Amino acid sequence: MADLLQLKCLSDVQKLISEIEVYLARPAIQGKHPTIYPDREEGKYRTVKGVRICDYQFSPDEQWVLPNPRMGLSFSASWENLKFVYGMFKKRSKKKPVDIYWVLSEADIPSGLAFSKDEDNSGHYFLSVAERMTVDQLVEKLKFVAFRMSVMKDGGTVL
Repeated sequence: MADLLQLKCLSDVQKLISEIEVYLARPAIQGKHPTIYPDREEGKYRTVKGVRICDYQFSPDEQWVLPNPRMGLSFSASWENLKFVYGMFKKRSKKKPVDIYWVLSEADIPSGLAFSKDEDNSGHYFLSVAERMTVDQLVEKLKFVAFRMSVMKDGGTVL
């Protein structure tokens, strides 16, 4: 059995936080799923079983998702990036509260998925597909990731 970590004072907590490599966060309109989108039949943000077509690389028949470290679900790794993304959500949410979902980069994510750093933006990561899988498999894995995420209710007020 693993040793139990006991934090005795605030400095212990600060030390632990400083050792965490990266936290990854993404906003979601309150009441919406943090990793699966509502069905959308057409347009740039069209979805296949709740996965946006613009987020992942699909096979021509849209039954498979192909590995690509430069595509995936977007996560912010810095306050600046998170504030920028939150600003976009705030415009689209029409005054609805926005929750902030977060996970540590060292989190136990399902096999076949990986966090990959965006080469063009240091404050941005992708939850990318690392091995070919069906869309149904990806949906289940994204639901698992969402289950493991922590949430700051109405976290936009902090930003």
